[in-house]
Amino acid sequence: MNNSMTLLPTPAPAWALQLGEFGKFLVVITCLLFIVSFASLTFLKTSTLASKIGASFFNAGVAGLCSIFAILGTLFVNNQFEFEYVWSHADKSNSWPYQVAGIWSGQEGSFLLWALCAGLFGVLVARNAGEFKKPFLQVYGLFLAALTGILAYESPFNLNLIDGKTIANPADGVGLAPSLQNYWVTIHPPVIFLGFGSLTAVFALAVAALIRRSYTNWIPIVRPWAIISLTLVGLGLCMGGFWAYETLGWGGFWMWDPVENVSFVPWCFMAAFVHGVLVQSARKKWQFTNILLGGLPFLAFVYGTYLTRSGILSETSVHSFAEMDRSALKIMMSILGVTCLGFFGLLIARFIKDRDKKPAETPKVSGTSRENFYRYGIIFLLGLGLATGIGMSVPLFMALSGQKTKVVEEHQYHMVVPWLFVPIMYLLAITPFVSWKSVPMTEIFKKFYTIMCITIGITGTAMLVMVVSPFSKVAELQRVVSFPAGLSVKGLGWVLFLTAMCLLVIVGNTWRLFEVRKAKKLAWGPFVSHIGLAVLMVGLIISRGFERHLTAMVMDGHPGQAFTYAIKYRGMTSNKYDRNNKVIFDIFDAHKGEKPLFSIAPGLYYVKGQDGTENPMIWPDIKRHPYYDFYFTLNPPQSEGTTPIEFKVGDSKTVDQFTITYLGMKREGEAGMGGTKFGAELRVNDGTKTYTITPKLELSLDSSGPVHHDANLDKSIKVSLVSMNAANNSATLQFNLASPIYPVEIYHKPLTIFVWLGTAIMALGGFMSALYRRAPKATSDDSLEPEQGSDENRKGTKKLAPIH
Repeated sequence: MNNSMTLLPTPAPAWALQLGEFGKFLVVITCLLFIVSFASLTFLKTSTLASKIGASFFNAGVAGLCSIFAILGTLFVNNQFEFEYVWSHADKSNSWPYQVAGIWSGQEGSFLLWALCAGLFGVLVARNAGEFKKPFLQVYGLFLAALTGILAYESPFNLNLIDGKTIANPADGVGLAPSLQNYWVTIHPPVIFLGFGSLTAVFALAVAALIRRSYTNWIPIVRPWAIISLTLVGLGLCMGGFWAYETLGWGGFWMWDPVENVSFVPWCFMAAFVHGVLVQSARKKWQFTNILLGGLPFLAFVYGTYLTRSGILSETSVHSFAEMDRSALKIMMSILGVTCLGFFGLLIARFIKDRDKKPAETPKVSGTSRENFYRYGIIFLLGLGLATGIGMSVPLFMALSGQKTKVVEEHQYHMVVPWLFVPIMYLLAITPFVSWKSVPMTEIFKKFYTIMCITIGITGTAMLVMVVSPFSKVAELQRVVSFPAGLSVKGLGWVLFLTAMCLLVIVGNTWRLFEVRKAKKLAWGPFVSHIGLAVLMVGLIISRGFERHLTAMVMDGHPGQAFTYAIKYRGMTSNKYDRNNKVIFDIFDAHKGEKPLFSIAPGLYYVKGQDGTENPMIWPDIKRHPYYDFYFTLNPPQSEGTTPIEFKVGDSKTVDQFTITYLGMKREGEAGMGGTKFGAELRVNDGTKTYTITPKLELSLDSSGPVHHDANLDKSIKVSLVSMNAANNSATLQFNLASPIYPVEIYHKPLTIFVWLGTAIMALGGFMSALYRRAPKATSDDSLEPEQGSDENRKGTKKLAPIH
């Protein structure tokens, strides 16, 4: 517990203490419910009874998670600071949305949110899991028991105690971390954790298919949930980018931070699985491949969770959580070890035993076919996920080898990712025009020729518009892009090439959408998703590739200049300790502006650390225009002066443009008496005139130390008398800024609107696809069947029709 917090030993409300104790108790009970659910499904001999009892205990466990969440939310909304977790992530000044967001803003709460979201998906998927319900709930019950076990060690219901005994009831809490105080904290975590929870459902179905040795029937059940998972994780990723863009002040949506990649890698693997399912549905192939692809997203996320919660990234990532409790970390490592070893062990065993018992496949197609194009796309998606996973693991590799950890930087990812990105976009554009039957490449080219011509025309027009329109004033068109082996290309050509690949996807999928317009509207989903992804990538590529960036130094009375702007400091909206404080700058045209074009107000306030130091907290301000963002961020103000300089009587020294001569000491009052002032008389020459100033040092009337009376050299620099030596009348002076210097950064971010637009389109297409591909309702509970034999050998199995 933080010893610096103000603790008032006032009585805590009895109801809150009882509710917290009940929350602790409920965590243990919920863990036991999931264990009993697993035991019932595993050891009861009567299958019908086992299924009903196991499902009932599982549902009760999920209800327990909902109750724990509601209890913690009640404590947050009522500001019960006697609980350490509430005190650490809430305060009385927060509005109720931020109070609720405090629930998941720390380690304990985020584990609870993960368990809750996973549990909700477990209940939803189990309702229509058919023959897979029993093993599905077995896997799920074990996993949720482990997560609630972590909550038993890392409890959000621990009390604030004085000397380990007396309950402390602080007057106020610490509050949300400054970087979390943004409206996205109420939106992004629930969405992304719903995505993470859905990964568990897909994984549990994959394991259930292995346990049942039923490698075909699970596909119609898992397919819509996999699409929902892909959509939610992707939407959560984009929301996290929006949050970083508006809060962190580095001028971008994405920087390949390890914690960002922890979400991106499962998304890549889930995208591979969703497309692998298409092949199995249409061609009755890739049964074991899809089992593998279905398990990888969850395993990758569990590994990433260990990476971010173990403390390895604490010094390298702006997103990482604090190090876990040792016992909780052991449970997390056990989850990772058991799931990986169990899944791959069972997969290998089933592959060896059942590889010759596959259903009749469609004949192998040689040459160019949709199956082969999907295969190539999946390989590139897996390569993208694997490359990103290796990059985010570098701090772990360095820690294991005893080196100081550091992350792989953004430009290093950009050396690798394009080699995977370009073929993926090409395949997204051309695959809709390829049939399942083998056709010559010339046939495909004939279909695709018009699409390529339209894309080239749009790209050429875009290039012309960029060069001759006002767009060229806000975009950096002369950048040079470096490649491995010392190669480099002009940024304009490279960014336009990447943009053209995205336009190819947009044009191609729009064309196919027009061709199938008479089909069911929900069947448009895949094309809409691909268009949205491409629009999103256009926004990311252009806003990063063509961004303009300059820095300026601004002082009160001394404007800074960047691009064609003059930046003038106007003032602050409040005091520097107010979290809502903003620094206001007026932006002028540097050449002809007497009237400001607009004002900008980045945030700035100071938080006192445990050692008494003041830590600045900043966030940017963004002025949005139709085709670009004016992104303005403020770095910590600089107000420190020079190293103290000793002057002897008659010494002349130069500071900046001033020549300063020390004339001697002056005294006002009796020596040794409080209130007496000692002054250093200085003659100053600024190159045009000479004048005299006298900084003074006043003896205090108490033991609080001397009082400094500074003198100004001019409006920007002041002189402080640090000390005087009575033996030789020397004076030690320090030269400080009269007002802080504000280092500011200005970005022109072209076409960021496409990032927002693409995200919305992609999410819409994903939900349309999931709705269109929803699983048929199971007509019976197939969990009563024996768990032996493959799909085609199991007599009496009620098979679900494959989706084409």
